[in-house]
Amino acid sequence: MLAEAIPLTLISGFLGAGKTTWLNRLIRQGLPANSIILVNDFGRINIDADLIEAEEEQVLTLANGCACCSLGGTLADQLAEVLSWEKPPSAIYIEASGVAEPARIADIARVSPRLADAHIDCLVDAGQIERHRDDRYTGEIWHAQIRSAHRLLINRLPADENLAAPLLAQLSELNPEASQQVETTSEPTPVSKRAISGGPMHSFTLNCTAPLSQQKLQSLFSDYSDVLLRAKGILAIEESDRAQVLQFSGSQLRCTPSLRKGKGGQLVCIGLKTERFAELEQRVRQLT
Repeated sequence: MLAEAIPLTLISGFLGAGKTTWLNRLIRQGLPANSIILVNDFGRINIDADLIEAEEEQVLTLANGCACCSLGGTLADQLAEVLSWEKPPSAIYIEASGVAEPARIADIARVSPRLADAHIDCLVDAGQIERHRDDRYTGEIWHAQIRSAHRLLINRLPADENLAAPLLAQLSELNPEASQQVETTSEPTPVSKRAISGGPMHSFTLNCTAPLSQQKLQSLFSDYSDVLLRAKGILAIEESDRAQVLQFSGSQLRCTPSLRKGKGGQLVCIGLKTERFAELEQRVRQLT
């Protein structure tokens, strides 16, 4: 008798749309027992500290019995490893990169007969629809995310119906098959318009072996906010005796306590592929 196909949910959406907060909400509401969440790396996710029961290397065991793994190697390799476990998960959730094309991820997962076809949820920042729709650099990725979704989770929709209706109509025109659900996942995390329209995107990862200064990071990130789109990580900082979940967007650096132990950590920065972004990378690395 063939085993029932494992449900697969892909959580997508552009940078700053609210994917992390939506994922935290799913965890709080209670995912199916023995579920697993696959993410790009811990620097790209902020799981509320009170939901984490234990942490060990690249696997987090959450208080509700689910596990959260950092993607090591390719997605296909990670899925194959998960499906080879003696007790496979009851459901799989994948948090996609903010600049990923969800349809391609779904195609990778489709090769396994043990997985059900992916259900794609796409977080949409209503306040950024018109900007992303027409942007020459990010518009193609944003359109691909909208068109591949089965459900659009619309965040930060204006309360004024006269303003909200045209935005919803635009999304319906782009993807008439997707259902729409209005959400209030988080406060806005604005991405600089000048940065978005400036050129192709690039990222770098910093593996930290010692604590960094939160004050120095805030100053440095603010100085380069014209090319830095997002920064996320879990790392030790000099101003606290606990590791911190760090998130930078717009011009604001936020740090919240993490249960991770040790003096090091990892920081991921996403920005425009420019000389200034390369200069930022050099200056960040000099902090270590």
